[in-house]
This record gives sequence, structure tokens and C-alpha cells, in this order.
Amino acid sequence: MSNDIDPFADDTSAIESNPQAEAMNRFGMSSIRQALSRWWIILIFGILGYVAALYYMSIAPPKHEAVAVLEVDIKVHQLMGAELDQDRITPEIALATEASKLMGPGILAATAESPEVQALKEAIPPEFSWKPRYWRTEEELASKPADSVPVYDLVDSMVRNWITISGRRNTSLIEVRVTHSDSETARVLADTLLKVYLEKEHGEKSGGATEAYKILKGEADDALLSLENAERSLQVYVSALKLNEGILENRAELIAMRLRYKAKHPKMIQAEAIYQDMYDRFRREIKRATQTELEQDYWLEYLPTMTALDEQIQAADENAPKALDEWLALVQNALSSRANRLGARINHQQALYQSITKRMTEIDVADESNTADLRVIEPAFIGKSLETTRLIYLAAGSVVGLMGGFGIAFLLGLLDYKIYDVRSIEEATGLTCLSAVPDSDVFGRSSEWKSIFTSDPHSANAEAIRNLRATIVLLGKRERHRTILITSSIPGEGKTTVAAELATAFALSGDRTLLIDFDLRRPRIHQLFPCVKDQLGVVDILAGQTEISKTIHKSELENLFVIGGGSKAPNPSELLHEDELVKILNHLTPHFDRIIIDSAPILPVSDSRILAKHVQSVISVVRARKAPVGAVIRTRDLIQDSGGTIVGVVLNGMKNSVGRYGYYGYKGYGEYGAEGGYGYYGEDK
Repeated sequence: MSNDIDPFADDTSAIESNPQAEAMNRFGMSSIRQALSRWWIILIFGILGYVAALYYMSIAPPKHEAVAVLEVDIKVHQLMGAELDQDRITPEIALATEASKLMGPGILAATAESPEVQALKEAIPPEFSWKPRYWRTEEELASKPADSVPVYDLVDSMVRNWITISGRRNTSLIEVRVTHSDSETARVLADTLLKVYLEKEHGEKSGGATEAYKILKGEADDALLSLENAERSLQVYVSALKLNEGILENRAELIAMRLRYKAKHPKMIQAEAIYQDMYDRFRREIKRATQTELEQDYWLEYLPTMTALDEQIQAADENAPKALDEWLALVQNALSSRANRLGARINHQQALYQSITKRMTEIDVADESNTADLRVIEPAFIGKSLETTRLIYLAAGSVVGLMGGFGIAFLLGLLDYKIYDVRSIEEATGLTCLSAVPDSDVFGRSSEWKSIFTSDPHSANAEAIRNLRATIVLLGKRERHRTILITSSIPGEGKTTVAAELATAFALSGDRTLLIDFDLRRPRIHQLFPCVKDQLGVVDILAGQTEISKTIHKSELENLFVIGGGSKAPNPSELLHEDELVKILNHLTPHFDRIIIDSAPILPVSDSRILAKHVQSVISVVRARKAPVGAVIRTRDLIQDSGGTIVGVVLNGMKNSVGRYGYYGYKGYGEYGAEGGYGYYGEDK
């Protein structure tokens, strides 16, 4: 048998090894698919992330953020009759300076000592604990008032945990953010800090101003304060005024509908329900307004009458409707009167403030040095709600958990160097998968072996062997693929059964086929074909104990002939001489259309590498979820390095769609190493 490679056989040439491409394939779609196949890991980590988020929320105190905005208006004042100064303070320097002043120890200490802060009842949050909130007592969860701790402790908490000051980019605005477990404490701290700072700054600047400027400045501040108070008071009634308009409009419609419909008419019931809802909301808004600090004094004269009418309404007797109308009329008149007064006061204070500021501009009086005019443009307001924060935490925990689970599954896929499907074996080896034999128990019967074409010719396994036969036929002319070596990387991958079934398939197609057992260490062909059991075989030929013609036995199947392993070889490696192998193959080739050779695994011993270069085609059988990728790649490289032509691989025991798991039961292969000295992997049954 010549070692030369047929120049026209480029269709069967193996793809050259590319280690870099193989490494990249480990991070390709196969790894992603394998990671997704471990969906239960991803799901478990997603649930763990969700639980971790719940636990974090149970130990972390609720956080509320109050944000107040300070405007720094940088100006260059001029002296009476003098030219404008040329030196100007840049906005960046001015903002940084004001921010540093705001966080000064003196300002923070004055803020902590202020009556507003000292009156806070929940200023000091409970100590941090790893115990969930629902496992802690009320005493452990209770907050302490501000006056129960020294001022320096309050200042230290402000600097370290609560207060953050930063400038808005490309603006002249400074944001004061206070984060605290109590929303009212956060709001009071932010407003009080700005109040204390502005009082200090205005007090320092007032010494250099003229008497006229100080008077005008005081009047402007009073007008602005009165204007802001009036606007705040009017803001209290915004919702009530809108509801009052809706009540008046719906009341007119309700009166008209009462003339047209009876009380139990659906439209009447709906109109009554809408009116009652608006009335209830109106009562709540009025109750909230009467309890507001700025509006309590106004409602004092109305409260006795409103309370008496409320009692009559709650009595639900015949006087209740009349009392309800009287209460509504009283409140509507009081609300309208208050809104009109506040609107008039706002207009008056706006005009007054504009007039004072105009006079200050006309007088052209300023401080003797460059100053920055400070003004609070946004009092403290509370940001995200607690529910929104909870949803963010839960979503973030779940997403992080899912991503972590996918990462673990992906890493396990990278560490799991096994073959799972056709794509993974082709990506790993660069070889064509000639056929994929599904996982089944049809080969694993305990009785005497029968070909799949006899026992279950319509099964998926039989179809896979037919596909393998068809693929080999399509590789090229028969003369170029007459001698076919079937091998594997390690024991237990099913090469013997694949070789026997492939030989049977060729025989059934009319080809005169010879199956040879060249696995001298653990032969199995005699277990599948009783015609060669206890007969002379390959070992006897190589030892010179018999002639080739005496070892060929006809099987029960027409066109199929078998040569068994023969006698037990004490040292098989000494029998394998290339001259003898070539002589045997040259003698057999002219008499058969196909010669299928079952050989030993590549990695444990070198027998198959010696055979590989003397046959025309080599097929490697790979058991899914058994052979490591490295072993399969090493097998390919050893075959190519020995001069053999590997035409492709057969994926055996591939997991089917119904989810059954396991490998073909190739009975009787036994353990390599028990006889023959492999000492490697155990052959699966």
C-alpha cells in the first residue's frame, strides 16, 4: 500500500489545525449555547439576586434625598463715579469658594445648634445592623432626637454621611443634597444650612454698604419674603380651587340630571358617585389647608362653625343634607375670599419688590469690593419615593443575579471541554461531522448482538448509519475510499459498534465488504459476530501462524465478511510491523469493495497511528459528553502527523430532543489495561 496521497483527493483532505481559531471557538456561539442550556443556574442566581436585594432593603435604612439650589450671581460693583473694575472672578472659582464656605465647620456647627435642627425628633438614625428590620425590636429601630447628642456628633454625621454640595456644570448654581432616613430631617437640614449661610454672608457684607443701600436691601428682603409666603399660601389651595370648580360644574349638571332621571338610573348613580368623590377629596384638601402652619390663623374663625356642621353631617339624619350644603357654602366662600386676598397680596408684593429693586439699581450704590450675590432659587424638596427605590433595588438585584448566573454558566461551559453537538465538534476540530448518531438504547441489548438494520431498521440510529454510508460514498470514488479505519480518542466512544454497523450498511447496499478487528489489545468483533469466535484472526496472521485466506469468515449477512482479532497477544506492539500491515492490506484490497478496520483508540496506544498512514480514509468516533475537546483535537493532530487522511468525525450518543440522557451501551468492551496493557480510560457499556 503506497503512502502517497492521491492528488485528486482534495475533497477528503483534512483542514489544517489552527490553535488560535480553536481557542476562539471556545468563546463562540457553542459556549453561549452551552451557557443557556444551563438555564437553571441562571434562574437560581436571578432568584438569589432578588433575595439579596430584599435582604439589603431589610437591613438598609430608607433613604430620602432633599435637594436645595443656591444661585451665585457674580457681579463687579462700581464705586460712585468710578470706572468699573477690570478684575473679575471666574464662575468656577466663585462656585468652588461658596461650596467650601457652605461646608465650613462654623456654618455646620451653627446649623446643628439652630432651633429648627434641635427640634428634630428623628435626626439620629438607628445603628446599622445585619439583622433584618422585621427581626429587630421597636427600640432598636427607633431614631433619636437631635438634642440627645452633642453638636460635634451632628456635625460629624453631616460631613461624613448626610450633606453633599456640588456645582451644576456650566451654570452658576450650587446644589445642596441631604440624604437621610427621615424625609423631614433631610428637608430641614438643607433649608437651615442655606439659611444660616445666607444670614452670615449678608451680615458680613452689610458692613460695607451705605445706609441707603441697607434700607433698600432690607425692604427688598421683606417684600420678597412676603411674596414668597403669599405664593406658598396660595400653593396650598391649588388643588382645593380646582376641585371647587369641578364641584360647582358637576353640581349644576347633577341638578339638571335629577330633573330628568330617577335616583336609581345608571347615569344618575354615576353622576352622584363622581360628585361624592370630588366632594370627599375637597374635604380632605380643606382639612389639610386648615392644618398648614401658614393658614391656621385664617381658618380659626371658621373652624367652630365647620366643626358643628361636620357633626350634623356625620349624624346622617334628615338635617344632614342641609348641613352639608351649609358647610360647602361656608367653605367655598372662605376659600374664594382667601384666594382673592392672596392673589392681591402677590400682585402688590411683586410690584413693590420690582419698585425697590429698580430704585436700588438707579442709586448705583454698591459694596467697595467684588462680591457674589447669593439667592435660594429652589427650597429643599424630596426626590425619589420609597416605592420607586424598592423597585430599582429589586430590578438591579435580579439583573445582577441573572448576569452573574450567565457568567457562571458561561465559565462552566469554557471549563467543560466536552463535545455536545455537531456544531461544537466542527468548531473545535475544523473537521466535517459525517454523521450524528442519537442517544438510544437500541444498541445496548443484553442478548446476542444484532445489527440495527435487522433489529430496528426504521430507527433514528439506523438512519444515522445510512447517512454515514451516504456521506462516505459522496466523498469520492470508491477506489480512493476503499480501506477505512475507524478509531476514537479514548475507549468507550463506540467505534467498534459504528464500524460493525457501517460494514453492515455497505454490505446491504451490495458492496462486498470486509470487517477487520485490528484492536489487538481489546478485540470485540468476535463478540458481535459468532462466526469468528474462537477462530484464527489478525494476531495469528501477524505472528505467521496462519494464512490470510484462512481467517476470512462469511457472516450471516450476504456480502459481509469478517476477520476477528484471533488469539490473545501477550505483547501486541511487537506484532505491528509496517511491512506486514502493507502486505495484509495489499492482499485483501483487490478482493473487496470496502474494507472497514476497527482499531484501538489513538491516545492510549500507538497502534492506530501505524495503521492510519496505510489506509485511504480515517474516521474518528467521538462520544458526546464524554471525550474532552483536547483529546479530540490531539487525535486529529496525531493522525495527520502520522501521515493518515482523516476525512471527518462521527458524533455518537448525541442527546436527543426528548431529553433522555446516556450513551450507547456497547457491551463487553471492558477496561483497557485489564488485558493488553492500556491502563487508560474505562470503556462504557
